[in-house]
Amino acid sequence: MFERRRNNDVRAPIPRARLGGYLLLPRLIDKVRLHAQGTLPPEYVGNLLKPTGSTLDSRFLSFTGLDAEKLREAILAAKGDDAVLAWVERHAIPHTASEKEAWADEIATYRPTPEMVEYRKKIYPELAGKVDLASISVLDMIDMDEGRISTR
Repeated sequence: MFERRRNNDVRAPIPRARLGGYLLLPRLIDKVRLHAQGTLPPEYVGNLLKPTGSTLDSRFLSFTGLDAEKLREAILAAKGDDAVLAWVERHAIPHTASEKEAWADEIATYRPTPEMVEYRKKIYPELAGKVDLASISVLDMIDMDEGRISTR
């Protein structure tokens, strides 16, 4: 569905992509841009910059302390990703490189609760028939869903 980005084009990158040490930021930037163009796949719209819950967007917002609408405005006003990063660095809760790394590791190693597994099965029924959704990271699940990791 999404492809790896090159030179600030607006194809959402792999979920492990980083900008300024921030996991998820490049993908979030691209999702906001795609949504503004009306080309974000519908299954991504409901959770886009959702400030609450256990979505990756909400986890990014919580970690950085950023306001979702202000971030959206900054992304859409920015000339490129570096300008977005500069805005994030001015407005986010300051974090060291090691804190960003620890947060990224927490996301990469997180395994879902039984309730979240049931939710994943509802959202990804085709994927649930191929892999144990309780045993994979959310980043792997996204890669599988978007065809970057084979489930055969």
